[in-house]
Amino acid sequence: MCRFLLLILAVVSHSLSANAKMDFWNTQRKGTNFFNEIETLERFRSAKKIGVEVVRLVSNKWPSTQKGAKTGDFLLGPKNSYEGLVKEDLQQLKHVLNWADQVGIKIVLTNLSLPGLRWIQHNGDTPDNRLWEDLRYHKEAEEFWRSLARELNGHPAVVGYNILNEPHPEKVPPQFKDWYLGDYSAWYKSIEGTPKDLNLFHNRIAAAIRSEDAETPIVIDSGFYATPWAFEIMQPLNVRHVIYSFHMYEPYAFTSYQNKDGSGKQKYFYPGDVPIGESEPAPVVTWEAKEIDSFLQPIRDWQMRHHIPSNRIFASEFGLFRVNKGAAEYLRDVLSVFNREKWHWAFYSFREDTWAGMDYELGSQVLAAEKKYPLKERQKYYLQNPIFDTLLRGLAQ
Repeated sequence: MCRFLLLILAVVSHSLSANAKMDFWNTQRKGTNFFNEIETLERFRSAKKIGVEVVRLVSNKWPSTQKGAKTGDFLLGPKNSYEGLVKEDLQQLKHVLNWADQVGIKIVLTNLSLPGLRWIQHNGDTPDNRLWEDLRYHKEAEEFWRSLARELNGHPAVVGYNILNEPHPEKVPPQFKDWYLGDYSAWYKSIEGTPKDLNLFHNRIAAAIRSEDAETPIVIDSGFYATPWAFEIMQPLNVRHVIYSFHMYEPYAFTSYQNKDGSGKQKYFYPGDVPIGESEPAPVVTWEAKEIDSFLQPIRDWQMRHHIPSNRIFASEFGLFRVNKGAAEYLRDVLSVFNREKWHWAFYSFREDTWAGMDYELGSQVLAAEKKYPLKERQKYYLQNPIFDTLLRGLAQ
């Protein structure tokens, strides 16, 4: 009898442990993004101090340990010859994941690149669309994720495998030119079942992951750089434990660092009239709290259509160029919707080491040649400010 009870307890304990990763998402989670060239334990500690619960982590920018490796080769190896995970890079990734676990932060692991798709900034600013043109690269991406899931299965810090950051097969001919005004359903019907079919791709990768790891949640970004409006054609995955993700940088004409007129001054403000979509000329909309709420309606519509609860929706990136006037008000209104809907969220970004444009601890300060400021040098300019205070209040709620 005693042996039988011990067996039952062991089974129950394993079940509770296995379900804990999805249970993490049962209540609203808040966090940030780490897209850095050099990851540090100190960044994790600092994030924990401000209330970050989950970090969306990218490793593609890290230097690979392989001799002669180029930027972007981390974990994947050379661009045109995927031969499996780079073992030494994998150990570095596990080391960083252990830091997160040590500090008490959970990780959603995502990728800027996969076999057949090298991130544009690691490809000479030239799009690499092989993944969306040839199903052979779907197979290589499957093998990549199958291997990674095998290696990370059971790691206590990892609560999400985010298959690919901001997929955009819509940019590959036949292109879908405007997510705002175009007929998304008609375009999808024209490419369904081809390499450009994001639903097909996500299901293939999800099946590969589940062949090695039955429990770690899978996170998928919507199409056209994770716009909420791509939810119109997104289908729920055919596996369990899934989180559905979008990004919020609209109206991009306002949030972007390119928000300037011919004289170099800010052109668009929040609240205010700002163009939206990809068409030329683009329609102009008056952006305020009500419009942000309305813009995110496709998410709610999709939830209703597919019976997906709010604790399975993740605003995994949002933010803006911090110098733009209206930044604090914009973040306030975006967070108001996220928190009302109880969607998980992660702002972009926290102490990014390659760019100061979205380092909100600087407030709206304009630093001379700020792109070149090393993080340590930049930190002496940190100050209390309304932009970062808005994020801190959101984390504390």
